[in-house]
Amino acid sequence: MPTASPKKSYEWLQFVLFVGTYALLNYGYLKIPDELFIKTLYYHGVVAVCADAINQFAPLEQVVGYQNHLLSTKADLEIVRGCDGVGVLLLLLSAIIAFPANLKRKLLGLVLGISLLYAINLLRIGMLYFVVAYYRDWFLLTHTYVAPTLLVLLACLYFAWWAFGSLAGDNHAPA
Repeated sequence: MPTASPKKSYEWLQFVLFVGTYALLNYGYLKIPDELFIKTLYYHGVVAVCADAINQFAPLEQVVGYQNHLLSTKADLEIVRGCDGVGVLLLLLSAIIAFPANLKRKLLGLVLGISLLYAINLLRIGMLYFVVAYYRDWFLLTHTYVAPTLLVLLACLYFAWWAFGSLAGDNHAPA
């Protein structure tokens, strides 16, 4: 009976590590109570930051943050689970963890990836505020298709950049 080559076994192990890591991270994400998200994590991590940024660049908007809402006289944008960019973040983290690179390179990839996606997500939410405020008819298209596609594309580009940089050195498992 033929056995799998060591390379094939290693590839399967990477795949299982990727899927397992994603499942575990997603399980943990779903176990966080909604109230903690709404009153603490979304408010301090997203809403207050976006409101301050919008008011800095467009002071006439007079946006305030309340729990998981960006509010003004023109818009009420609610940030909810599933529309917070975490799904893409978890995929990126899982891919980096499963990729054959040394620990230092993985930690660097995780820190840079989290920072990049956080910044991009804040820009996405700020942009969605302006879409709701001024182009309400475009919200569904922008929120459902354009913004998520761009977020996934940018995460993939970051991963490719990071992964090729990891392979440039002698950090990967033997082929």
